[in-house]
Amino acid sequence: MSTQPATPAASSAAVAEVSASRAARQRAWDRDAVRPLGEKRALLHAQRQRADKVRFVARAATGSDGALLLRTEDGAVAFVLRSATSGLTVERTQRRPLGSCLVQTLLFTGHESFARWCEADAVRFDEPVLYARLRREGDVLIDGKR
Repeated sequence: MSTQPATPAASSAAVAEVSASRAARQRAWDRDAVRPLGEKRALLHAQRQRADKVRFVARAATGSDGALLLRTEDGAVAFVLRSATSGLTVERTQRRPLGSCLVQTLLFTGHESFARWCEADAVRFDEPVLYARLRREGDVLIDGKR
């Protein structure tokens, strides 16, 4: 007779089966669980959801100083056009989804330079209605008819 306790083969198989089913449950939980998004991903996701719901339309508003504001519906891109003695002043503001903002101010003295700048801007493809309004109003303001 042996004084060593014997481990039956059935009990070790049961332990292996229990640990295998626990691992399977853990994998299923990992796959099914919804994990919270990080801050940057949450902002990008919210911006994409808004972009799907909002149709971009150019809106015009005239300020008290005679400035004309053209912008998209969500305000991502905005142009402020002002007539100047030497031509046309354009202020372009672009807001990014993560909070950064780019502002450019330009002075155009002729139609050719204004047309070249407009054709190089990506808004021409992204917002064709806004682009057409920008070109039309800019040409009128360069001539000083307003």
